[in-house]
Amino acid sequence: MTAATLDRQRLAKLLGMMGSVHDGEVVAAARQAERLRADAGLTWGEILAPRLPPPLQRQNVGTVADAIDFVLEHEVVLSDWERGFVCDLCRLKYPLSPRQLEVLERLVEKAQRAGARAA
Repeated sequence: MTAATLDRQRLAKLLGMMGSVHDGEVVAAARQAERLRADAGLTWGEILAPRLPPPLQRQNVGTVADAIDFVLEHEVVLSDWERGFVCDLCRLKYPLSPRQLEVLERLVEKAQRAGARAA
């Protein structure tokens, strides 16, 4: 299993079981969640704040949150739709889709071009 194949729905279900009043269920769920994490070869930090695909990493932003912050720092170059899109990403409770990542990558590049022109 890899980051791309991590069963996030199963992980979410297991984490939800951590609120059980039955200690045995809590421990079993925690062990299964840890097994999923280990099988995927990820750290908990990588699961909670996934790394961006290589094109965005080249832009000197390492995580989705870094990319969003970077774009918002340069919001003056964004259209209203782009600004709204990035603000909506801030509120998401689940990983970005491949299409959302593409748009975010394009906005990072746009912000970088604008920053280079201003320098």
